[in-house]
Amino acid sequence: MTDLDLRRAEANRSTGTTPATAATATTGTDVLRPTGTDVLRPTAALRTTGTAARPTTATATLVSALAFLSASASVAPGQEVPLVGQPMTNFYGAVGTAVRVTWRLDRAGDPVEVAENEEFVATLTVSGVSNPAKVTRPDLKALDEFRERFVIRDGSDPPPAATGTEVSFSYQLRPRDRRVTELPALEFHYFNPTAAVGKQFKTTVARPVRLRVTAAPEKRAEPAVPLQEPEHLFAVTTGPEVLAAPRFTPGRGWWLGLAVAGPMAAGGWYWVWRRLYPDGPRLARLARSRATRRASEAIRRAGASSEPPAALAWALIGYLRERHRLPAAAVTPGEVATALRELGMASGDVEAVTAFLRSCDAARFSATSDSGRSLTTEAVALLARLEVS
Repeated sequence: MTDLDLRRAEANRSTGTTPATAATATTGTDVLRPTGTDVLRPTAALRTTGTAARPTTATATLVSALAFLSASASVAPGQEVPLVGQPMTNFYGAVGTAVRVTWRLDRAGDPVEVAENEEFVATLTVSGVSNPAKVTRPDLKALDEFRERFVIRDGSDPPPAATGTEVSFSYQLRPRDRRVTELPALEFHYFNPTAAVGKQFKTTVARPVRLRVTAAPEKRAEPAVPLQEPEHLFAVTTGPEVLAAPRFTPGRGWWLGLAVAGPMAAGGWYWVWRRLYPDGPRLARLARSRATRRASEAIRRAGASSEPPAALAWALIGYLRERHRLPAAAVTPGEVATALRELGMASGDVEAVTAFLRSCDAARFSATSDSGRSLTTEAVALLARLEVS
């Protein structure tokens, strides 16, 4: 026996029919017709000629298949809802024997008053269900009678209790205009597993709730707060002065800032220089002491040379080259004076150096013999003068 034969036998036992008794003789035209809106059940009838006739093989197979479908539509509580006969709309998976749906609003009244442009919360409660966790939320946005009346937002609801028989769905609704007079009824199909085969899908309705949309309350204007500011801030300026550039007049603070900025800038630059060149002052002191020491030694040895005046002149020029960066091309008194002025030496010092060099030249080329003792004393004094300045 095949698997199909076993299913047919099971369907026949559940309906109390057999292939031999599924057809009887009648005197009219026999057809298969539905007994409800959801499932088809056969009326065992065959065309006969007044005497009992054996059912054909095709007819017996058709009767057995229809009986099997009818039997499969009956399920025990806790099983999946069958697809056979399931309503196409307004079915949300609820299973129970006495399911009820009701609307509950967040305010009381008959009719319930709602201000224009105001939202209210409507909660749909589904009670008497054996599978509350599997009941899906009705989509009010897909239903014309709700979508045309309200702006709809789904609420946030906690999950139902695991052993409970009730589930709730909240919606935030805002009437579109003042012509809305009710929260419409909601048709709700559910599956009753204890009902007769073909009548297991039942319908319940959440009754409508009367509404009255009132005018929106007037917004109260906030009281004006006077501005406690000087009057010149509220003065309106007109004429060419509006586009004219403002004239700047420095005040006492500007002059004080400029007077302080110069010394501060100098002090800042000195601080930066000391940070960048920490050995600068020490090197300058060493260079000065080295140049002075060499010049003093040259002046001391000049008395033992063959031409003391020339040795004294070259000792001073060597000092000026090392200490004051005198160019090497400056040799004569006039050239030395011009170079020292360009280097920024004081005019008194420049004249003293020039006079000493000319005295040396005069002593070198004069007819009288000069040992250079007077020039040595003058060179020492001149070197001390240049070190101090």
